[in-house]
Amino acid sequence: MSETALIRLGAGCVLLAAATLGGKPLRRLIRALQARLEKYMPQWLKVLSVGFADPCALLISYGLLAGGLLALPLPVETELMLAVLIPVSRAVLVFLICWGLWRSAPVCQLLVRSVEDAVEVDSGKTIGRFFENIYKAVVALFAVLSGLGLLGLPVGSVIAGAGVAGLAVSLAAQSTLSNLIAGVTLVLERPFALGDFVTLGAVSGTVEDISFRSTRLRTPDNVLITVENAAVCAEYIHNNTRRTSRLWTFDLNLGHETAPEQLKNLTAALETALCEDEGILSDNVQVIVDRLDAAGVVLNVRCYSSTADFGQYRAIKDRLNRRILEVVHQQGCRLAPPAARIYMEETGA
Repeated sequence: MSETALIRLGAGCVLLAAATLGGKPLRRLIRALQARLEKYMPQWLKVLSVGFADPCALLISYGLLAGGLLALPLPVETELMLAVLIPVSRAVLVFLICWGLWRSAPVCQLLVRSVEDAVEVDSGKTIGRFFENIYKAVVALFAVLSGLGLLGLPVGSVIAGAGVAGLAVSLAAQSTLSNLIAGVTLVLERPFALGDFVTLGAVSGTVEDISFRSTRLRTPDNVLITVENAAVCAEYIHNNTRRTSRLWTFDLNLGHETAPEQLKNLTAALETALCEDEGILSDNVQVIVDRLDAAGVVLNVRCYSSTADFGQYRAIKDRLNRRILEVVHQQGCRLAPPAARIYMEETGA
């Protein structure tokens, strides 16, 4: 073997070894460089640098691999090797660019943040997520069209044919189109944001995502429910997160033996106990004698909690229910069970 062939063999082996073993060191080097230059970068460039870090490392590894194959003294003509490597390189380059763009989708959040004075901060995540979905769809379309072009297919003809086919398919995709329009409506009107606890008809849960077609809710028992956007817009949307307080109303059944003076003292004591609790809005407390029925005297209690959080609301109810029982016993009253009514049908002998 000639000296030139030995040099090519050594160089090729070194490049191939660097391409095979240098993946992790390359990624570490790129991240270290990012950390050093981060304070000099604008925010959008930071997002792009993070998104393209791994694709850049793979591109360098592929360059080393291709260089190593070209350097090796293989029994293949260089022109033939280039004829194979050039289209493969184009495909790898398109793939890595699309991958980097896909990973850079958080740049959409920056667009929303740049107009945060005109957009509610609570709904910024929702709008940003929706824009990310649109962004990723565009990147995926670009990747598909680029791949078809690399395969030698006439992209212009494919787009024209897709337009004609789309006209025929649109009649069968009316529900998809209506869901898309409904999704845009939800993003623009912002009846809820990501993380809000909402009730849509018979379904309640925390909003996890809003996509082109559907809205995903996580119920309190950790079940993920997907609701079509058109169905969401057709329902009355109850946004429980945006409420400022929670209504708490219930009845107390007292026995017939309860004296009028005891009723007066009990209602006053209950109002005082509720108003003194920090979890209740004191200006909206009502305790009234609602009705008299077969079970006895029925008191109706109506008040509002000072928190909208469901967990804190349950804790307030637990604490006050115990306090109400104490007040009832302190006033010498007795809770009576609701009356059970039995209807007997008379039959002839």
